[in-house]
Amino acid sequence: MKHRETREVIVGGVLGSLARPEVVIAGLYTTAGELTVIGRTVPLKPAQSAQLAAALEPASTTHPWPDEITSYRWGGPDAKKPLTKVDPTVVVEVTADSATQGGQVRHGMRYVRVRRDLSPEDLPQLE
Repeated sequence: MKHRETREVIVGGVLGSLARPEVVIAGLYTTAGELTVIGRTVPLKPAQSAQLAAALEPASTTHPWPDEITSYRWGGPDAKKPLTKVDPTVVVEVTADSATQGGQVRHGMRYVRVRRDLSPEDLPQLE
C-alpha cells in the first residue's frame, strides 16, 4: 500500500506553455539559496491547468534551470523535453508518495491547488 502525503512546492517550470501548463516541474530552495528540482506532477486536468495558468508569470533571464529537462530523473526514457521556466514565486499544494531518493520525489506528484497564502520563503529548505 502506498502512502501519499500533502506538501507544498514551488513551481519552477512547466511542460507545456504558460497559458496551458501540462505538468508542473517542482522545486525547493536549498539552504544555500539554490532552486533545486525535486520532482514533477502527473499531467494536469484542464481545470487544474487553467487555475495554475492564471497564477504563472514568465521567468527572468536569470532563472537557474536548463531550457530542456530529461525524463530519466523519474524513471522514464532519457528523452529531453522543452522546459517552460516560470517566475519561482508560486507555491502549490501537491500529494506525493513518501518515497524520495536524493531529495527528489521518486514518483509523480498530484497537483491539488495554488497556495496564494504561502510564498517560497514559507517552505522548508533542503540541506
